[in-house]
Formats: sequence, C-alpha cells, structure tokens
Amino acid sequence: MIRRVVSTAALVASVGVSVLAGAERATFILTDGERKSGPVVFHTESRENLINGSLNLGASDGKEQAFPVDQVAVIDFIGGRPQRAELQALPSDTGTQVLVLRSGGAQQLGRFINMVGGDTVRWQNQAGEQQQYAIRDVSRIYLNPQSARTIWNANGTGQRAAIGTSGTALEAGATRVAANQPWTDTGISVKKGDRVAFRATGQIQFVQSAGENAGPDGNDSVRRQDYPVTAMPVGGLIGKVGSSGPFPIGSNAQPIIMPAAGRLMLGVNDNVWTDNSGYFSVVITK
Repeated sequence: MIRRVVSTAALVASVGVSVLAGAERATFILTDGERKSGPVVFHTESRENLINGSLNLGASDGKEQAFPVDQVAVIDFIGGRPQRAELQALPSDTGTQVLVLRSGGAQQLGRFINMVGGDTVRWQNQAGEQQQYAIRDVSRIYLNPQSARTIWNANGTGQRAAIGTSGTALEAGATRVAANQPWTDTGISVKKGDRVAFRATGQIQFVQSAGENAGPDGNDSVRRQDYPVTAMPVGGLIGKVGSSGPFPIGSNAQPIIMPAAGRLMLGVNDNVWTDNSGYFSVVITK
C-alpha cells in the first residue's frame, strides 16, 4: 500500500511535548483508503499539527503516528459517508483543495495550511487570504479530491445502467489491463517516491452475466473485504509495485507516489478473475 506511517518519538523529542488537552478528534483517510483516528495533537510554541511535511494524530497508548501529508486524502471530523452531491462537486483541478463546513454552507476552495491548538484550521482561500475555522464547524477537508472520489466511488451510482456500455479502445502507447488475470506487467520499473500518473478509460465485465460492468472506479453494487483493495468496489483499477501492497487508482488522474522500488503492475479489484472479461486502456506518465 502507499501508506507510510512513521513513529513520532524522535519528532516529539526534537520539537516539544505533544498537547492533547481540549484537542478535537479527526480521522485521516489515506489515499489507499485506510483510516486512522485520534486526537489532533500539536507541538512547539506555534502549536501546529503539520510538522516537517507530516500530519500527526495521538493514540490511546500515548504514542503518536505521523502521516505524510501527500498520502492523506481527507481529514474527516464527523465520520460517515459524504453526500453524493458533495463528492460530485469536488474540483478536478489537482491543485485545489476543499474545506466543507458542518452548517452545509458552500464548499470553500483553496489550500490547507495547518491545524493549530487542536481546535482550529488555518486555510488559504482562492484569493490568497488566510482564514481560520474552528474544527467544530468543519466536517471535512479534502486534501486530495481525486483520491477521495476513488475511495468513495463518487462516479458510481450502484446502478448498472450508469456504467457505459461501449467497448474499450486501446490508445496508442497505453497499457492493456486485462480483467481476466490478477496482474498485468506494465513493463515500467519505478523507484520508491516516484510520482506516476494514470489515465484509465473503458470498462470491464466482472461476471459472465449481462450488465455486470465496471469502469475504472469500480461498480459500487459489490464490495468485499477479501478484495485486494477493500476500500474500493469490484472491478476498479488498482496497482502495486513488486511485492508491495496494492493501492487504488480508478479514474484519479493526480500523480500517485510509488510505495516501493520495482516493476509496476496493474489489475482490477476482484478475487475471482476467470469469469471476467474486457480490459482497461491505461496511459501511464512518469
């Protein structure tokens, strides 16, 4: 998986004691779909949570975990699944982040700066002005809207009629990801930390019955805990590097940080491939 969690023991020693009193709680939804919850801790005289490129959460054992900010898709303060309209309104611009208020007010476009004091979000709006919001007034912060779309299958309706029925055309230079085999070797070797972008088109059939189709984001009508990526529905486009854990790709066009060094493999999110048919056309850009 592309998650990288590091102990913050050394960080705490170098920047000061973590303060938990009065801190709000948050769930970090990682770009591979995993969720980590805990108090929003802070350090140093500036009382900041984001330090040296990592967001930090407290834990019940008194220790902390740090999560590289580029591997956190969503900071969630209320839990549950967002409304479909909220997900569909997320911008396609990979440089834009989104803050959503609990009042149901308009989504605030801009950039996340930090969380301070365990109870406040610092935000920069599109005009470049810095703003502050009490965490108790914020429902979610989408740091990576495209990964959030994939995790919650924002384009899926759970109705098969919403999935396109046209055949897949293999683009020039694209990789053909067959649905009837676990993994397709892309022929590309990557290094750990490389940023690789994917553009997937087409659809596959995940059982031998009419209408059982899935696009790159999968078909939300079927989810299983024994799929390679449990946070993604059946048939979605996934990847892995060498023997590392699989990660979701879907229709996300934003570059994904490679979790390891090795050969890049692509596949579909399923646990039985012999009854699948079709393929995705995937253009890969390093």
